[in-house]
Parts: sequence; structure tokens; C-alpha cells
Amino acid sequence: HAGALSMVRRARSPLSTDAVLRQMLAQRNDRMRQALCTLARLGVAFRRAEASRARAWADELSVHPFYKGGQFLFDLLEWEDFMLDGPAPMVLDAAELAEALRPLLGLLGQAVPPLPAFGDTLPPLEAGFYLYRDVVLGLVWLGLAGVAAGAR
Repeated sequence: HAGALSMVRRARSPLSTDAVLRQMLAQRNDRMRQALCTLARLGVAFRRAEASRARAWADELSVHPFYKGGQFLFDLLEWEDFMLDGPAPMVLDAAELAEALRPLLGLLGQAVPPLPAFGDTLPPLEAGFYLYRDVVLGLVWLGLAGVAAGAR
């Protein structure tokens, strides 16, 4: 371990390596926040446009262990605070969101489906107890859009 530490010290000054790592973390945080907020805004749009369909999906998924586990982690990691901290991030376009979701879907053995354009007219986030549900509904909307695109 001492060799690795001395290698870091030789490569750059501690302040410059700290700054590089902080910048890398900030970029990852920004992208994660943009992706989560975009998903939640898609979920809000889905809930507003098709209230009964979105409610049916939320009810059906709410009893699933993965949904409950996701809710637990969402709360434990305080992602709602993370998402709402600071000014609203930019909305990712379909290609950017697909790229952001690729690692997650890859873990699940799934490819990113073709995503339709959703523009920059998504409604704002609605903070509160249901922000996790809106993220999940955004994922459902993307899944439904991917299925519909594949059916064409």
C-alpha cells in the first residue's frame, strides 16, 4: 500500500490530485442527479397524462420486493435530498438518458430500448413522499415507450 501512496504523491501534488478527484465525483454526481430528475419528471408527466394507467402501474409494482428494496435504498441514501438540492438540473435528452441508464440496465442483463424524444417540456419535480414513485413511473414510461417502439 505504501508504494501506491507514494505513486500518487509523485504523480501530482496532493492538492491537485484532490481537485481532480473532486471534479470527477462532481461530474458523476451531476449526471446521476440529472438522470434521476429526468426520470422523475417523466414520471410526473406520465402520471398527469394517464393518471389511471400510472396509478395501476404504481399499485402493481408497490408490492414487488425490488420496488420495496429500491424505496428503502432511495430513503437510506437520501436521494430525494440529493435530487432537490440546489437549482433544478438540466433535463437529459433521450440519448443522454439512455447512456446514463446503460450501466444499470446492463447489470440487469437488459439493453437500453430505443427511447422516444420527450423534449424539454417536462413538468417540474413534485417534491414529497412520492418522488421515488415518480422515478419508478419514469422508468415504466421508458419501458412502455421501448415496447411500443419495438412493436412498430
